[in-house]
Amino acid sequence: MVTFKEELMRILEKQLDLLINLDRVVVEKTELIIDNDVDRLNEMITKEERLIDKIASLELEREHLLDSWGITKEMPLSTIISEMPGEKKDIEILREKLCNILISIDEKNKTNNFLIKDSLEWIEFNLNLMTNATTPYIYGNENKKTSSKNNFFDRQV
Repeated sequence: MVTFKEELMRILEKQLDLLINLDRVVVEKTELIIDNDVDRLNEMITKEERLIDKIASLELEREHLLDSWGITKEMPLSTIISEMPGEKKDIEILREKLCNILISIDEKNKTNNFLIKDSLEWIEFNLNLMTNATTPYIYGNENKKTSSKNNFFDRQV
């Protein structure tokens, strides 16, 4: 018969493996964002979504296990471990690895969000430069003829 601890460790080890793969994907996404490789970035996003789906299904499996043992799913893993009878060192190490990889993924995602936001701001800035250079002035001398040439930096005020 499989014990609660063994079953929980099996699920958590699978989650850890998937999270390690997700961490690698997030690193690769950073490189693709920097290289502006949109096609490969879309492929990585698809791969990332598949990993997240697998992690979510394992999380449901973990919640079902907790429910079958009368433990609420909101109970933190550290509390579950502290109340477990017997040797806990192996599951505590596993919990620590899970925490570390989640922190790593979160930090890398924040970096990716910053890079994307920065790129979008740069694009918006350049678009504004181009569209403002071709927009005729609203105010000005009506008797004066406006030039129709596209000047990016020679604006008269």
